[in-house]
Amino acid sequence: MNQAKALTADQDEVVIDDCWNRIGVWGKQQPRCPELEKVIHCANCKVYSSTGRLLLDRKPDNGYIESWYEQLRLVQRKKDHNATSVVVFRLSDEWLALPARMFQEVVDMRIVHRVPHSKSSVLKGLVNIRGELQLCVSLGRLLGVERHGISVDDAASGIYARMVVITDGEMRYVFPVSEVRGIQRYTPTDLQNVPATAERCSNNYMGGMLNIDDKQVGCVDPDLFFSALKRMLS
Repeated sequence: MNQAKALTADQDEVVIDDCWNRIGVWGKQQPRCPELEKVIHCANCKVYSSTGRLLLDRKPDNGYIESWYEQLRLVQRKKDHNATSVVVFRLSDEWLALPARMFQEVVDMRIVHRVPHSKSSVLKGLVNIRGELQLCVSLGRLLGVERHGISVDDAASGIYARMVVITDGEMRYVFPVSEVRGIQRYTPTDLQNVPATAERCSNNYMGGMLNIDDKQVGCVDPDLFFSALKRMLS
């Protein structure tokens, strides 16, 4: 049986009995540790936690302190506090972005339950998100982007439609998208003017354009977006 060894802070060598790898929840030996009946998981066992503290108190390897000293001695690059984080997503063939702070989660497609007698052109219906019914809206209808289904190439590449949950601090909204690319940071100098020839997506809601991996991404102005959304839902 292999046992790990470590040096404590006073340089005394101790043998670590890693019982969790033999008879714990990660072990293969039978029967399992009887303590599991009381603690359920090794992470709740005092043997596991005390061994972890012992490892943290062990003598550092040769050069460990010196390497950290060199890291801390280096001049740290200043962070650009003017940088903004956005979530980039695709709606049909149009790449768009909204501030990351608005996003709460990305979920698989849900069944949309229509709201009887609704006169709103952007309200698709209600969706169940973690046991709560949320308003599902059509971002494409609001921005004037025609949304198509997932293409054969998209499906072959493992790209599937998603729903995103966003909030303005008061209400939560859900809308389907064709693809979620991820989070992107940019500074005001990276933002470009919206070209006058852009017709597929309404310029009225764009705060600027970003060039990300040779893709033109339209940054939606959140204030204009939520103002128009609430107006069209009322």
